[in-house]
This record gives sequence, C-alpha cells and structure tokens, in this order.
Amino acid sequence: MSSKQPQAAISILYGFVVNVISGLRPYAPQLVPILIFAIFVPLAILLSAFAGYIVWTNLSVSWEFPLYFQYGDGVPPYAQLILPSLVPTQRYDLSVNLLLPASQSNLALGNFMTTLTLSTLANKTVASVRRPAIAVASRSAFFFTRSNLVHLQIPLLSSFVAGSSSLAATVEVGRRDGWTSLAEGQGRELSVLSASLQGLAVPHGVRGLAIRFPLTSSLLSAFLFFAILALILGSCTLPTVIRISLQQFGGAQGYPRIKSEPLRPISEVKFTRRRRKSRSSRSSSERRKVKTEAPVVNILPSTTGATDRLRRRPSSSKGADGFSDSDS
Repeated sequence: MSSKQPQAAISILYGFVVNVISGLRPYAPQLVPILIFAIFVPLAILLSAFAGYIVWTNLSVSWEFPLYFQYGDGVPPYAQLILPSLVPTQRYDLSVNLLLPASQSNLALGNFMTTLTLSTLANKTVASVRRPAIAVASRSAFFFTRSNLVHLQIPLLSSFVAGSSSLAATVEVGRRDGWTSLAEGQGRELSVLSASLQGLAVPHGVRGLAIRFPLTSSLLSAFLFFAILALILGSCTLPTVIRISLQQFGGAQGYPRIKSEPLRPISEVKFTRRRRKSRSSRSSSERRKVKTEAPVVNILPSTTGATDRLRRRPSSSKGADGFSDSDS
C-alpha cells in the first residue's frame, strides 16, 4: 500500500500537468511572447544597471593606499606595497600624504627626502624619484590654538603611465644620515603618525571625457547595453509575434487558407517521381522523332503535242514575192 500511494500521486500530478498543458496549448502563440518579455526584460534591465555600475567603478578619479613604515632597520623608514587595479594607459599624478606630530625633533630635522620606486612584479624598475620636504609648524589664528599636527602632501610623479595593471611600490622618508644626532642628542629620524600613497587620474582622450562626467557616462553605457539587449531580444521574438498577428488578421478577413496535403510515405513519393520521369522521357522521345515526307513521284511529260511542230515564219523577201504574185 505504501508503494502504490506515491505512484498514484505521481500519476495524478502527471495527469494534472497534461490537462493544464493541453488547455493552454491553443493560447500558446499569445502566451509565449508575453512570458519571454516578462522573463528577459527584467533580466536585461538588471544587466544594464550592473554594466553602468562597472563603468562607474572603473572611472575612479583617484585612489589611495595606506603606508606602514618600518623603523629600526638601520635605514630610513620605508614601506612596501602592491598597487592593484591600475589602468595601463591611464595617466596618474602620484603623491605621498604625511601626517606628522609637531614635535621638536620633527621641526628641527629640517629638510628630508621622500623616495618613490615603482617596479614590476618581476623586480624590473619602472620609475624612481626623490623629492625634498620640510615640516613647518602651523601658525595660530585668532581664538584658535596652534595645531599639534603637521599635514604634508609631497608630489612625486606627474602624468605617470603605469603600462601594467599592477606595480610594486617602495616609499622611503627621512634622511640617510640619521646616524648623526642633533644638538640635543636626538636622532635625525622623522616621526610619522600616518601616511598614504595617492594617485590622481589625469583626464585625457575619450576616457578623460568619461572621467570628467562619470555619472553621464555610466547612464549612457547602461542605456546602450539595454538597447543592444532589447534589439537582440526583439530580433528573436518579433518574427513569431508578426506571424501570429498575420494569421489572426487573415482569419478575421476570411481569406481561404491553403490546405496542406497529408504526408505520404517515401516509397509512394519515389514511385510517383519515377512515373513522372517515364512520362517526361516518352514525351521527349516523341518530340525527337524526325519528320518524314511523302515519297517522290516522277511525273511523265505529256506526248499529245509532241508531233506538232511550230511553223517557221516566212522571211521578208518571200513575203514580198508572194504579195507581188497575188497582185499580178
């Protein structure tokens, strides 16, 4: 009993599905385009929005990565990092942002150097630059106390083209004569609270135009993507819709429909083709027969007037004599 119940349920479900499909079959030409549009149009809108978001994220105007300096290695403080998600043909302005405490050692340090070295992942140097900087205490304004922090932005490279999607960067700050001491015995080393490497995209070409107007570019790309998907979807479903509408229009006008002949077996089709070929060969053979004429009959000449000879006309002299004789 337990094994028969699932089979009965499956048979009932199968019968229900068959009845539903048979009931909807007359309306299939109208339902299929509606279902296609109901499924694929929201999907096309979702994909278009995602395409616009991708364009928006790739048109980033700037990027910034934190720097974590290493101290106590016998060299000036340095930091190493990997720069991912770079556009190989995009131009960048690179700079280092430093947040320094306004301590006496930093202010007395004077000029220090900031070094940036860019290399590929295969350890091939692409660019190397050094720039000087100095920490100066901020001035106090009215009703405001002097800040205990010094913010420095040090430009390093201008309109730099990476040529690769990822580069390794090494940043070094401070003085290489840090082993010497100041007048008060303090080390010549720069104290840093936080630091970051910043890249600013330089607009140029078509991408520069898109960078200047990122929102418009994202909306335009989403619209173009949706238009392409709609064109593809329409080219796939429009012939079916037009055919259905033409059939309905023809039925409404009362035009006679061409009845299709029932399918015949292949043997019968081959037999009819052979009969047609034999008939055509007979007709062609009859046409190729040479036209014959009636036998030639020789007509004998008539002998009735053969004995009669033509009389010769008398000469003029004889005629004259005869005329004179008759006169005499």
